[in-house]
Amino acid sequence: MPSATESTLIDSIRPRLRPKLKPLFDESGRCLPILQSTCQQILNDADPQSTPDNLTQVISRDHGLTCKVLQVANSIAYSPRQTISAIPHAVSWLGLDTVRALVATAHLVEQLHHWPTRQQELRTLIAKSLVAATYANELGTAINYPQPSQLFTAALLYSIGDLAIAYQDPDLFEALQAAFRKAKHPADRVSQETRLIGVPRLTLAQALARLWKLPDYLVDLFDTVEELPMGRWQSTPQTYRGLVVGSIRLVEAMTHSTSSTAVEDAKRTLQLGSGLSSRRFSDLMNQAMDRGRQLTRSMGLAIDPLHNSLMPLNGHQATEAPVLQSSTTSIPGEDHGPAPSKVSLSRDEPPAPIRNNPFETLQVFQNSLQGAIDLNSLLGIFIQSLQRDAGLGRVGLTLLNPHDSDLLIGKLALGVTPLAPYLSSLSGSLSREHSFFLSILKRVEPLLVPNLSDQPTGSMKQEFVDVWHPTSAILAPLRVGVRPIGLVYCDRGPGRPPMQPQDYQAFQLFFAQTTLGMNRLAGIL
Repeated sequence: MPSATESTLIDSIRPRLRPKLKPLFDESGRCLPILQSTCQQILNDADPQSTPDNLTQVISRDHGLTCKVLQVANSIAYSPRQTISAIPHAVSWLGLDTVRALVATAHLVEQLHHWPTRQQELRTLIAKSLVAATYANELGTAINYPQPSQLFTAALLYSIGDLAIAYQDPDLFEALQAAFRKAKHPADRVSQETRLIGVPRLTLAQALARLWKLPDYLVDLFDTVEELPMGRWQSTPQTYRGLVVGSIRLVEAMTHSTSSTAVEDAKRTLQLGSGLSSRRFSDLMNQAMDRGRQLTRSMGLAIDPLHNSLMPLNGHQATEAPVLQSSTTSIPGEDHGPAPSKVSLSRDEPPAPIRNNPFETLQVFQNSLQGAIDLNSLLGIFIQSLQRDAGLGRVGLTLLNPHDSDLLIGKLALGVTPLAPYLSSLSGSLSREHSFFLSILKRVEPLLVPNLSDQPTGSMKQEFVDVWHPTSAILAPLRVGVRPIGLVYCDRGPGRPPMQPQDYQAFQLFFAQTTLGMNRLAGIL
């Protein structure tokens, strides 16, 4: 039974609620036991007493959850350098908070079968909550907040009022979303919520939270809609509220606002409050979004639209992944002539410059890298030199999407024509299409593959196989620090002899200098 305080709060708002929402507080209502039990299970999983062994047992009993955890653990977003195939290893690698996030979200997703006609609205709400929780968790960890798992749970369950409304009255929920998009100030939003619901949305959430006996640290979040302070947070409670509510408002701005100003304002509040430097904050924003996307994808969720609003403060592009000007633009001075369909290596063919004049060739290459002003130009020099100076017939460059490291984007290809299909075949999802490329990105050193046809069926995108007809090749990950940003593929071209150890040695000379150059430009060296 509700306590006197809970009954007073419920009794005070029940007469004002829209008729369809009143059953939320009826014991016989289906919504109440489903969401209440789910919230309690999530809180139990996030309890500080929950150990790795407890979580491992929970996950191992559920085949679907096991697959989801292993998928996330092996994603580039979490940068493993080996394949993780066991749940205890995955829990250790990902950390308890991330694994709790997956288990908690799984509890919410499991309930969707109770509401077959409302699944899309609820999926979107859960996905947004999961991404916001990831932001709060990443920022909290970066500033050494004492209980980052509490941040995650609070951000994930902040939407319980919205989930209840979406289930009970989908039309009302859509009207609320439309009003939210139009409101420019918190006071306008509260006014519209009161008009549509009968009480402010957070008041409804607080009543549900009290009725379900959720912890005070959750209930307190619903007390006020006041603006977060524009400055450094001064206490643990203020930091807690700033991280949770600030992350939620950032995701709301990214998904609802048509103006980049709202997104930048939300970011600025988080950066100033956390006290993080612009560069560190920018890195965390990209990392949190990347990891949030990976978590939602693993759960079969999506946020649509989640527009590209991850430009760092001050308008400068982040440095962790270069964006070349255009995938169809040639490197200056390089002629993309048709690649001969059949070429034989004659005995009088001059050796590659790196073999004929190794010292001079490498010195010119090093001088060119020193003159590169950004990662784009440096990678252009690298790719051009592999074909011209290392004697490699075909070279392809594909980069990770800086905001979604499951996606590859083909950027440059030399020695091939027409260009478009070659670049398209280098693009795609690592988890679904390019599992062989994923294994390359986990490496540190280049790999000489004597025969690519030995790779398991389905490990390479079929379009890549059909377009490149790969046989013998060298593949190498591109890393800035420990973070993969893309990879290079190169071979001799159709009809040419297979790659030899001396080709690998020549590649290594260019690769090592390029890696040093990338880290120098990124400020790591």
